[in-house]
Amino acid sequence: MNTVVDTTEQSIQYWGEQQDALGYETVWSMWEFTDIDQNVLKPGVRRICYKFYSQDATVEELMDGTAEMIEVSAFAASGRVRDLWTAAESCFQQAKAQGDWHKFIEDIEAREDGSFELTMGS
Repeated sequence: MNTVVDTTEQSIQYWGEQQDALGYETVWSMWEFTDIDQNVLKPGVRRICYKFYSQDATVEELMDGTAEMIEVSAFAASGRVRDLWTAAESCFQQAKAQGDWHKFIEDIEAREDGSFELTMGS
């Protein structure tokens, strides 16, 4: 069990050091990846999209599903973690300017249109 804790602590430390070096506000939370230069998608430019609720959304709108969703996007130069993180940081900065605060990068999944959906948490 100590090995798992040590590995988790090492992962947190590694990704924290990468965040500091890049000067990003976002936090890479996909610890299944072990290296910032690791290729995790096929080569090529990728559009990364992030959806979030408008800061004007009411509790009622959030509950009944009528709240306005806003989508921002950025392009990753490649499928490397570093480039995906750069695109995620850009999406975060765009969303932050519109009132969103979620900065933990939790997942990136392919969408039917060939772009990728970014999931962020707080």
